[in-house]
Amino acid sequence: MITQASRIQPWRGMPTAPEHQAVRPSPVVPLVVALGVVVAAGTWYGLTTERWQKSEELEAAVSRLRELPEHIGDWQARPVEMDARALRQAGAEGHWVRRFTHSRTGASVTIILLCGRTGQMAVHRPEDCYRGAGYEISSPATPYASRSEKGDAESRFWTACFRKQDASGPVQLRIFWSWLASDAWQAPDSPRLAFAGLPVLYKLYAVHELVGPIEDDPAIDLLHRLVPPLTELLAIRQPPG
Repeated sequence: MITQASRIQPWRGMPTAPEHQAVRPSPVVPLVVALGVVVAAGTWYGLTTERWQKSEELEAAVSRLRELPEHIGDWQARPVEMDARALRQAGAEGHWVRRFTHSRTGASVTIILLCGRTGQMAVHRPEDCYRGAGYEISSPATPYASRSEKGDAESRFWTACFRKQDASGPVQLRIFWSWLASDAWQAPDSPRLAFAGLPVLYKLYAVHELVGPIEDDPAIDLLHRLVPPLTELLAIRQPPG
């Protein structure tokens, strides 16, 4: 993903770069660091969101992360090392992070999938996370819809571009993000309101170094192929209200 050294120092949760690249911090890092800020909310937030209470729904949702595909079409996944303790502190009770590489083109996209209680999964959008790590949003967040190959299901995302001037040159990213609360990926204007009262929520990010217009972004092809099996495997049967 990122190919040269940066002023942001490496840390143990940072993903490794492909062997043919020199290391500079992954665009995943700002997201995880910013997610950790939620710890400062303290005991009150933990109690009001039932963070420390057992939940069969949450345990079942987390267990589904072990069933996700490591290969889809021409895309092959590699696990990305991250600090599981920091993610748990941020409210991610479960996570699945992979760098997918296209076997023919060599393009790579980082997929970050988090699972946790809705109160924490519905906050910390990339606009906040990446700004906190020195990135500027270079294009406003806009809605994006991805349809399944059969055309019978639609998944909704937000997407935006981010940039940062690094010691080695400009870094430009495109990020897609969405939430799964039942059997469809959604991108509401206010996730906290849209998902209020639900016990469990998944949050999905696709992060890719910007290479051109959105229609040429390899993340589009990956999401088109990956989202349907994710939806089928992760679909949440929320308890009646």
